[in-house]
Amino acid sequence: MKFSGLPSREAPLTMGQANMVRCVLTDPPEHMNYRVVRPLPPGVSVAEAVLKLVARHESLRTTFHGDVQRVHGSGEVAVGPEADHTVRFDLENELPLRVGVSGDQVTLVTTHSAADAAGLAVLLADWDDIVVGKPLEAVIAPQPVDVALAETSTAGRRRAEAALRYWDGALSRVPRSTLAVSVDDTGHEWRLPRLRVRSAGAARALARITARTGVTGSTAVLAAYAALAGVRGGVPLTGVLSISANRFQPDLRSYVGPLAQDALVPVPVASSFEEVLAGMRGAALGAYQNSRFDADALISIMERVQRERGVFFARDLVFNDMSGTGRTGRPATSGDEVRAVWLPEATLPCRTALWVHRLHGELDLTLWADPRVLPRQDALLLGEGIAKLLIAAGNGNASDISEISGIAPISRDESWVFTDGQWVSLPEVTRLVIDACGATASIDRELVCRVDTALTPRELHTECLRLLPGRMAAITPRHYFVAGSDGPGR
Repeated sequence: MKFSGLPSREAPLTMGQANMVRCVLTDPPEHMNYRVVRPLPPGVSVAEAVLKLVARHESLRTTFHGDVQRVHGSGEVAVGPEADHTVRFDLENELPLRVGVSGDQVTLVTTHSAADAAGLAVLLADWDDIVVGKPLEAVIAPQPVDVALAETSTAGRRRAEAALRYWDGALSRVPRSTLAVSVDDTGHEWRLPRLRVRSAGAARALARITARTGVTGSTAVLAAYAALAGVRGGVPLTGVLSISANRFQPDLRSYVGPLAQDALVPVPVASSFEEVLAGMRGAALGAYQNSRFDADALISIMERVQRERGVFFARDLVFNDMSGTGRTGRPATSGDEVRAVWLPEATLPCRTALWVHRLHGELDLTLWADPRVLPRQDALLLGEGIAKLLIAAGNGNASDISEISGIAPISRDESWVFTDGQWVSLPEVTRLVIDACGATASIDRELVCRVDTALTPRELHTECLRLLPGRMAAITPRHYFVAGSDGPGR
């Protein structure tokens, strides 16, 4: 379908676009492309519907050229009998929309460089209105070019610099993994079981929690997720990556473009959920205000912090609040009961993730959990425990997280040590060093390594860091005693 006569514009990439373009170009297409099937009412012209959609949202007619985004006033959207989501989009030469028409169904395929999950929900809501002939309200959200101009202003640059300072401090404190267990990601396909949890009682409790504490319902759910995971992991502080944080600003709630940069929320863990909630308002606000940043600059900060701490940060607690996308329907629960059902496995590259679909009328969540890290029975305790914890907190009786949820700390033997706010397996550290240098190594409980190798301490540390990704239970040694060297080094 060809179009012409629309406004053409050009600007630098937004920070969200730069982040997602990198991912679209490197990650598997199945992870980065969206595929949605919609019914097609009789007599609807698909070409006209597509034209209305691309005219309304500039992100659907944007291509990327280095550091520049170009909005095209004329071009062509691929419309045919099928729309393939398994093929990577050519971001420089292909518009980020494919349309397949088959009988009474239409398939829409787009990608993360055009929209995040919340932006996709806006696109689909517009599409559904278009095909039934419902008048569309005026677009009030900025287009990506407008966001880019704001980000490159003096004030925008200052905010981005402040965000990087925030991340530098947070990364220096949070554990590299909350749910540290001995697993190896080599060849792992990241197909995770999913648990859907629903509770009308938890939704009512959220309203009471918000009124009492000033913490939003979304933040209270995040706090419950982090607190339960922290109790299970046996850590005093955990870090949750919230990937929908940037839509807390009213003008961006209906924005169609990628805003899904992470917010890193440090959550202090306590035996009482009331104590956890007490610190959440400030923690969440600080994280969300510092969740738009130069991704390349953040990568440099992460690499420096990882080298200094000898860690690789695991993506093991991910939070995504999509309740603003407007999921509706009849609640499945009415009282304080908690209903949980297993859904088919799906692909997601993380250890655990909590998707929030609905906060009002009924709490509706989906917990994704890698069974190597969180077996199904434990995932059930965590998923149901979130709702139970919120109900207890709403009733003013959430003093003992373990008693309410049934979750206890992971049992660890003497081969584990607690250091730098995280649990570390000495056998895994030993294996890491051996794999790095090919020589026998010994590691003591202070994480001092003694090894006979031709590598210098600095070279050995660099090689250990290279091999760390995917090893949840290991960090690098604190010091290296290499035979023939003058003393300990790193």
